[in-house]
Amino acid sequence: MKKKSLVAFIVFMFFAVTGIFAEEGPIKKHGWYWPNGITLKGQLFFDIANSYKEQDGWALVDGRKLHYWLYDSYTYHDGNDRNIFNKYIPFWVESMGYVIDFDNIKKYNPSQKVASSVKALMNQRNCDVSVALVTDDWRAGNHYVVINSYSRAKQIYITTIMPLIQ
Repeated sequence: MKKKSLVAFIVFMFFAVTGIFAEEGPIKKHGWYWPNGITLKGQLFFDIANSYKEQDGWALVDGRKLHYWLYDSYTYHDGNDRNIFNKYIPFWVESMGYVIDFDNIKKYNPSQKVASSVKALMNQRNCDVSVALVTDDWRAGNHYVVINSYSRAKQIYITTIMPLIQ
């Protein structure tokens, strides 16, 4: 019996260390929900993360692997991603002990610098918003959140970079 427990523990630790167990996304993690539910385009939602089809993926940007959270704001929110930018992502980064440097937010509209791997990831997952928390960019010398959004109407990408102070 002890041998089976030890094997189970080793397997669990392997998966935990290698990151196989996915963490919850910024919206799901904080339990954002509609207490009475809301019907969007004929679909009843309680969990806000589900209404944006929150999911994650990885992309290669400037030679390094970055973890992205992906959102579809078109299917149920008619392309309105305002709450992702102004509510859910700020709450998420602040819950990790960061403060957003609102005076130095940069917005590139249109953005010419969205990595092809990020565009491919967004396209593959049918998402128009991608969010990455970057804490290892030695060139920038700081931490930041990068949010890419795709405008179907204009057929352009827009990049917002939110510097963070820890």
